[in-house]
Amino acid sequence: MYFLGTDYIVSSLLWLTLIAVLVFTFRKHLFKHYYPNTSFDLFLSKLKTYLEKNYPLIKYDFTIIKTSESERNPELRKSIIITNIIDQYRVLKLDKSKLPLSTPSELHSWTGYVFNCEPNRDKLPPDWGKRKNAILLRDKAKCLRCSKHITINTVAVHMIRTLKDGGKYHLENLFSVCKDCEIILTKNTKKMTQLAIIHDLNEIAEKS
Repeated sequence: MYFLGTDYIVSSLLWLTLIAVLVFTFRKHLFKHYYPNTSFDLFLSKLKTYLEKNYPLIKYDFTIIKTSESERNPELRKSIIITNIIDQYRVLKLDKSKLPLSTPSELHSWTGYVFNCEPNRDKLPPDWGKRKNAILLRDKAKCLRCSKHITINTVAVHMIRTLKDGGKYHLENLFSVCKDCEIILTKNTKKMTQLAIIHDLNEIAEKS
C-alpha cells in the first residue's frame, strides 16, 4: 500500500485551510446570489422608515435607488441616495393652501393680544410664548411645510408677511414650521449644512 509523505499531507492541509479561509472571507463576493447585500438593504429599510415616520405627507421620489445600482461601492451609493433625498427636502415647495386663514378666538383671548400684535422695533411681543403655543395648537403640532411633528421646544415661527413688508404679529400672519424648514424658508445659507435631516440620514448610513 502506498502512503503519502508527512510533508505532503501537512502541505495539503495548509493549502486546504488557506483556501477555506479565503472562501469564507470572500463568500459574499463569490456567492452573491446566496449572500445579498444585507447592510445596504438594512440601510434602505431604515431610511424609508425614518422618512415615513418623520415626514408622513411628503411623497419622496425613490428613483435614485434604481439609478444608483451601477455604483459598486455601497457606502458611496448610500451617500448618493442621501444627497438626493436631502435635495428633494430642500426644494420642497410650501403649500400655501395649508396656511391658516383664521384662528379660533379662544386661542388668543388673553389681555393685551391685540395691542402686542403691533411691532416694537426688533423686539418680540412680551406674550411671544403664548403666541407660539397658540399657533402650535392651531397647526396641530406639525410643520406646515414638511409635516414633521413639532413641540413647543422645537417649533419655529414663520411669518407669511414679514415685518419689513408691513406684517404684524397677528396669529393669522404666523405659522408653525420645524427648525430645518425655518432655515430653508429664510434662506439661511450659514446653517444650511446644519439641517437635522442631514445628521439623521448620515447616522442611519453609518449604523447600517
